[in-house]
Amino acid sequence: MITVCIPVYNSDVNALVEALYEQSKNIKEKIELIVIDDGSIPAIKKLNAVFSTKVIYIENQQNKGRASIRNQFLEFASQSFLLFIDGDSEVISPTFLSDYIQYINANETFVLCGASVYRKNKPDRNHLLRWKYSVIRESKSIEERLKNPNLGFKTNNFLIRKTVFEKVKFNESLKGYGHEDTLFGFDLTQNAIPIAHIDNPVLNKNLDDNSTFLNKTNEGLKSLLQVLEIVNHNEQFTQNIKLVVAHQRIKNILFLKVGFSVSIVLLPLLTYLLKKGFFTLWMFDFYKLIQFGRINCER
Repeated sequence: MITVCIPVYNSDVNALVEALYEQSKNIKEKIELIVIDDGSIPAIKKLNAVFSTKVIYIENQQNKGRASIRNQFLEFASQSFLLFIDGDSEVISPTFLSDYIQYINANETFVLCGASVYRKNKPDRNHLLRWKYSVIRESKSIEERLKNPNLGFKTNNFLIRKTVFEKVKFNESLKGYGHEDTLFGFDLTQNAIPIAHIDNPVLNKNLDDNSTFLNKTNEGLKSLLQVLEIVNHNEQFTQNIKLVVAHQRIKNILFLKVGFSVSIVLLPLLTYLLKKGFFTLWMFDFYKLIQFGRINCER
């Protein structure tokens, strides 16, 4: 019934694979586990190769990117549904797989999102930015997700019918970090494919430090600009991206445009405070807005 797809890049996934493998032994339906390593360092490959007898294990010699590797699972998956789980996740429910199966058996399912959560304990300041942003902005309750099921699509824990995935794939022109999931969610909407939600999260166990998260944020902003070009600045797409909406308002209103130009001098100070963990989320929002405008001008 389900092929569990675990894309890996420089993550130890032994605990994740073992948890899923143990759950699969208690389920009568067919569960297939596939792990594809996307060009990790040799030490990680050696570490993860330990479980190769329990899964279908593939190693890419070079990194293909977050979009391409997910499409690659279609080459090996034999079951009707593909369940994607990021390699840095932790299964926190003892009925994680059976809950997905129960939903599939009771509902006509095309795409089903299980979501993710972060640890409740506040980390040290060096890891505070990623944690605070994710807990407040990204980790949504099932009630919040059901209010607008097609908004904010995430790929770290979702199930998709194989025939749907063969029709709507990830856009492999996106090679950098970020927003391949945003575009994929938009493509699903454009193809009138319903997205359902289930209260079945995984735990994001790895926290980037502040500097790493800022670097990934900058890469994500570049990817977002690429996505905007791909969708030809489609209004239906842009109206749901708050950053893009804010940037457009600045461009269209003269005094905001002047104020924004002056605010660029604050970028080094914002960067310093964010890296040190002294911030509010509006400061991070402002940082992204300035960086988005700067990167846009440089293109």
